[in-house]
Amino acid sequence: MFTTATLSKGIARNSISRNVKLSKFSTFTRLRTNASTAGTTATTSIPATKPKKFSNYWIAATLGIGAGALLFSYRHDEKLPEIKYFEINDQINSFPSALRPPLYPLSTNYSLLGLGVRSVIVESFKVYGLGIYIADDDRKLVPMILNSFFLKKTFIDLDESKTHKENVKLALDDPEKSVILARNLLDGGVRMTAKFTPIKNTNLTFVREGIIKTILNHPEAEANKEILEKGIDELRVAFNKKGSFLKDDDLLMELNADGSLQMTYINSKNGDIYKMDLVKEPAVGRFLFSQYMSGPKPLSVECKNEITKSIVDLV
Repeated sequence: MFTTATLSKGIARNSISRNVKLSKFSTFTRLRTNASTAGTTATTSIPATKPKKFSNYWIAATLGIGAGALLFSYRHDEKLPEIKYFEINDQINSFPSALRPPLYPLSTNYSLLGLGVRSVIVESFKVYGLGIYIADDDRKLVPMILNSFFLKKTFIDLDESKTHKENVKLALDDPEKSVILARNLLDGGVRMTAKFTPIKNTNLTFVREGIIKTILNHPEAEANKEILEKGIDELRVAFNKKGSFLKDDDLLMELNADGSLQMTYINSKNGDIYKMDLVKEPAVGRFLFSQYMSGPKPLSVECKNEITKSIVDLV
């Protein structure tokens, strides 16, 4: 059964029980183009806009629908934060400082933790841009988790001559301790989103296999082999979008509080959006995001270092 839900002016969503495809995501395409044009080595910004208010007469005419629209308008009436754009490679559009629905098909608002470029074989062969974002509402969980008595006494505050922030930085820079801290943050329900943007044309099957390889390379993968095998099978089925993954398109991977993983493909040329099936096994998403944040061999050292700095600033 199809249902239609308005996301914003000029954007309609056709919902199906499993896969969801949105067509002509005009606002998204326009802002992406503006960001690309304005993008420089310095940051640029595009101010967010506020929804329109609705009159009481309109509410009376449309009863419950009008009341709901007015409530939405009032709740979003305060000034929205400015979104800045950062260029990480001149072959792709700049990355935003925030991912906010409905401009991006996500469940909540996210803010940037770190950016970087993923290279393979040699540093000069750049594959894709990578951005890691944290849910705005979950930023407060970071100091709560990293200030816990157990972590502070066992893994973090071991050097009494340093402040807690300095010790957190040292722990996050350590290949082994960083994995423990990342695990506690992700197990603690901190929601995150990864944004992949190819620098060179590739295909989605190659990307899927790369994601699987990343998960299986996690330092704790062998100890969780049985769980991960089932989770990887689930991931292969859920990753049901096939075909090309062209330069400057996006793959969003949203890690929910329960560890489930939602993947969404965005075609930046025509604005089409394809929502894949949900991966419910929490080990898959949490091991994946742990690889971006920690460990001896992060996928992008630059991105991992920026994430470390952002987490330390939150403590």
